[in-house]
Amino acid sequence: MDWASTVREVDPDRYFATLFAPADRRDALLSLYAFDAEIASLRRKVREGMAGEIRLRWWSDALSAPATERSGNPLADALKETIERHHLPREAFNTYLDARIADLYDDPFATRTDLEAYAGQTAGLIMQLACLILSQGNAHRAADACGHGGCLSVLDHLLRARLRPHSLLPDDILAAVGVGRADMGDDDLPAALAGAMRALALEHAGAFLKAADAAPAEVRAAFVHLAPRLAPGAHPGRLRRQWSMLKVATRGWPQRI
Repeated sequence: MDWASTVREVDPDRYFATLFAPADRRDALLSLYAFDAEIASLRRKVREGMAGEIRLRWWSDALSAPATERSGNPLADALKETIERHHLPREAFNTYLDARIADLYDDPFATRTDLEAYAGQTAGLIMQLACLILSQGNAHRAADACGHGGCLSVLDHLLRARLRPHSLLPDDILAAVGVGRADMGDDDLPAALAGAMRALALEHAGAFLKAADAAPAEVRAAFVHLAPRLAPGAHPGRLRRQWSMLKVATRGWPQRI
């Protein structure tokens, strides 16, 4: 199937970023990103958390099977081929799927550390796998960029999204700014909370820039989609987003935010 059209529809920035990857790696990246989008959409598709957990278990079992064993799901089969061809660690997918259980329930994170761990095991882990697809030998040199990049991605989403999952907003930050969950609607976050979350996002953006600048150029395409997110919570138009990604892909990362 054409995973390019799937990713282009649900995550146009990440689709655009794949255009800067070597041509022979793009299909693998797109199967990975289509998988991430599919799992991230489960919360909207299931009525009860247990139904989502059953689906996550199905994915875990399907990806653990050999590539020659067809699952009947075109995306799962394409991703298994990617795992085999690029020697991706299967345990990483189990870690990712386990972390995604948090999406299915409204149990809030207690601390900022819990939120950062979730971000690292979801968005950050997808970046690590993308780095392995791009360069098996040098992917380990981008570990810090993946960790901070994952946090930046999740925090930026929380700042920009409507109907945001309030459970991802940690109790300790809410307590620090004096905001209760009952104070939040589906519109913009209360100013004090938005300021605290943006400060945390900027902290990770600065650390990400430093780490990404030190990462090998071969894996840059795994991070290009983060270029418009260096100003967390902003809403630049499509052309501005693409221009910022083009600059990073061709010139490297800016020295500061």
